[in-house]
Amino acid sequence: MEIFNDPQGYLQWYKRNKMIYESELRAVKRLNLSNCLDIGAGPSVFHEAISGRIISLDISDAMLRLTNPTEDKIQADALYLPLRNKSVECTFISVTICFISDVEKLLQEVQRVTKKEFAVCIVPEDSSWGQYYTELGKKGHKYYSKAHFISKKELISLVQQYFEIKDTISTLRYSPFDEPKVEDPEEGLKGSYICVKAKPKS
Repeated sequence: MEIFNDPQGYLQWYKRNKMIYESELRAVKRLNLSNCLDIGAGPSVFHEAISGRIISLDISDAMLRLTNPTEDKIQADALYLPLRNKSVECTFISVTICFISDVEKLLQEVQRVTKKEFAVCIVPEDSSWGQYYTELGKKGHKYYSKAHFISKKELISLVQQYFEIKDTISTLRYSPFDEPKVEDPEEGLKGSYICVKAKPKS
């Protein structure tokens, strides 16, 4: 997939959209995560919001080359995690779900390897930014045309099959056509970048 072979382009998106990135980063910080496996880590743009040891996992070697050189790295398919059962304290996924062919299989794998907590953040289909990105995808955008956005309800339903939800956080409560600004996250799912924090069901 083209997105996996264009790590610099992916990284440049965050540099061009600094206010969106800062808002999303604040939401991830609010989750208070530590010692996480980051699935679909890309160039590790959210790692400053996670404390402790971080393991970057990505299918793309090109992406992993842009991660922090001091971090552990695993090149692997997210649907077949090369890890033992309950071998990581925390798992984190941001946006990657939109590029996964079988989200339920992914969550099964995440539940299998996760000992304490799981956090997932997405841009939902039923949000102003989700609708905007979907329309860009229909016009052939090189990233969003490969994405499959899901709704807030779909995400919650999928997560609840394997995890017990502890918290929900969101940001980007303004429209893509409004003046960009940095937002602090709020509880709930009103924004266009939503995060769900959960623990594995016993």
